[in-house]
Amino acid sequence: MNRTLVLFALMLPAGLAGLVGLAVTSCAREGMPPGGPRDRLPPYVVETEPEAGSTHVPLDVSPKLTFNERIQPRSIEGNIFIAPIVEFEAQANWRGNEITVRFEEPILSDRTYLITVGTGIRDMRGNRMDSTYVYALSTGPNIEEGEVSGMAVHEGVPARSAYIWAYSLSGKPEPDPADTPPDYLTQAGRDGTFTFTHLSADRYRFFAFLDQGRDRLYDADVDPVGVPTRDVVLLDAEMADGPLWFRMAVNDTAAMHVVSARASHMRELSVFMSEAPRGDQVQDVESYVIRGVEDEERLAVESAYQDPADPMTIVLNTAPQVRDKLYLLTVTGLENAWAEPVDTTENATEFTGSSIENPPQPRLLDVHPEDRSRDVAQSVEIRFSFSEPVTLEEHAVVLRDSTDREVAGNLKWISPTVVAFQSDFFLQPNAGYEILVLADLVRNGFGLSLQATGDRPDTLAYTFSTVDPAEYGSLSGRFEDEDAAMEGPVELSLYPERDAEAASEVSLDGPGEFRFDNVLPGRYILQAYRDANGNGRYDFGSAMPFIPAERSMVHPDTVEIRSGWETEDVTVRLNR
Repeated sequence: MNRTLVLFALMLPAGLAGLVGLAVTSCAREGMPPGGPRDRLPPYVVETEPEAGSTHVPLDVSPKLTFNERIQPRSIEGNIFIAPIVEFEAQANWRGNEITVRFEEPILSDRTYLITVGTGIRDMRGNRMDSTYVYALSTGPNIEEGEVSGMAVHEGVPARSAYIWAYSLSGKPEPDPADTPPDYLTQAGRDGTFTFTHLSADRYRFFAFLDQGRDRLYDADVDPVGVPTRDVVLLDAEMADGPLWFRMAVNDTAAMHVVSARASHMRELSVFMSEAPRGDQVQDVESYVIRGVEDEERLAVESAYQDPADPMTIVLNTAPQVRDKLYLLTVTGLENAWAEPVDTTENATEFTGSSIENPPQPRLLDVHPEDRSRDVAQSVEIRFSFSEPVTLEEHAVVLRDSTDREVAGNLKWISPTVVAFQSDFFLQPNAGYEILVLADLVRNGFGLSLQATGDRPDTLAYTFSTVDPAEYGSLSGRFEDEDAAMEGPVELSLYPERDAEAASEVSLDGPGEFRFDNVLPGRYILQAYRDANGNGRYDFGSAMPFIPAERSMVHPDTVEIRSGWETEDVTVRLNR
């Protein structure tokens, strides 16, 4: 180090001398340290002042949290939470490894306070905390001991960093998360799990949500929300509860309504909804009434289906429309995924009859399995999704093996636009297959054949190969329900660890043994719910007005499936 700089540093006050020393040291070590693996370890709290669990803490306390390493100052904002809620300021020291919390309003005596460090805290390498850290202090003689834990999932995978809000129902009997701040809050960790500690004896209601707008507020029109299956009661004799399971989905507070309608051609009308209606209700033509605005003459609706490319759009096939005539469409009898009916004050719209006589050709939108797929199950059901309802003549869809031999099978319609082909026997293992769709043999209601492109304008071709059965594994176990009085079928789903689409599903009439066969190796998340009302779908409930969600659970550990091996004795238990 330069001798002049050393003498200059000695002449300064201790704090400034330290800063100069830091600057000089930094100058002597330009660039990153050589060698060694990249730091991927998360930051964590190593020390607090006062100590965690301290009682009789003075009301003018300024708690400090020390980390194992320097953290990004900009990651502090929005990732420190105080409960019960009180205004505060959080500042890092000059070294960047210590946060001091200063309360900006008086805290109360004889009260337990929780300082929660969220998973958004990052070190200088950008590594996030693995899980939240909860630091409890009491201004009175005791620390509250109530504890509630659980897990949040969204689209089949753990909801990392989801906010979990808790309300004391003695103070807020009907809390609305879109309008009312919580009494306690925390964040889910990397694996979607969360734990509230040091809660007082009381009755609580919990909500989970993903903060899409990153404003730390619940926006009902945007943020996926999880509604609990029940409220939680903590008593002096029983101060622990859980696990609570949250399955999240966006619940738009505005009722589903008709946005607009537009005639695509003289016999087709596209109806645009504010959200997707239930697919099983869309096909009922009695839900749609079209009349002339001036003469009230009715225009018949011949068929209806959900646009396969956009579930918020309903396509109606009508009798021939009169060119430039003004019509009024009224929609009734539809519900959204939350079982909420269409808004009867916004269920009508006007449109003008089309002048286009010739509709476009139908198109093949999607084939499953996708072209060139590998490791396809031998029992695969091949699905074709068309742009509109079509009819298939004999041999319109052909499946051939590697010897160019046709595979026998049957077609069945899943919906007006989706058809499935199922072979009569299991396909050969570790073998190649070709799917052919003959365009001239696929026609819509107007007699137009399927649009085909590429080297073979009369045929669409797709290939795939089947899996070697030796690669398969299986999973078996038992489903149990702690509520013996509960009825309804049980739905179990197996999700790949990082995939929002279920790899396999099993239905049971009730509690009992289950088994997943022909599962590719990997790590999976096992989920289940009890369809108490037997409507064939999971009911997410409602935050406001409060309607509990159907009871569901996520197996606490990921399940590993190995080639040629059965993973056994997995217990799935649904709590009350």
